Amino acid sequence: MPTTRIDSNRIRYTYPLLRKIPFYGEVAGGGANTVEVAIINFDDTNIQSYTFLNNYTEIPICIITAEDENVNVYITSLSTTAIQVTGSSDFTGKVHVHIYPRDEV
Repeated sequence: MPTTRIDSNRIRYTYPLLRKIPFYGEVAGGGANTVEVAIINFDDTNIQSYTFLNNYTEIPICIITAEDENVNVYITSLSTTAIQVTGSSDFTGKVHVHIYPRDEV
C-alpha cells in the first residue's frame, strides 16, 4: 500500500490579513521622558564618574556603552546619586550612559 508523503517545500505559511504592530510596553509615569541620558568623556584615563541629574529613591538601572573604541567598560560603583565607570585600559573617547528608574520598569 502506498504511503502519503508531504512535500515540505510546497507548504507555505499564510499570514493573517491584519498584522499587529509589536507592543514593547510603556513605562508608567511619562514613558521616555523619565530616562536620563548622558555622555561621559574619558581623556587618557580609565576611571570616570557621573552624578545623576534626577533624584532616585532606589538604585537605578544603568546601561553603558563605549563609542568607537576597542575597550571594555563596566560599572564599578553605583548608588542613588552617582555611577563610576571603569575601562579595561586608559583611553580617550566617550561612554554613553542610559539611566532608568527601577520603580517604573
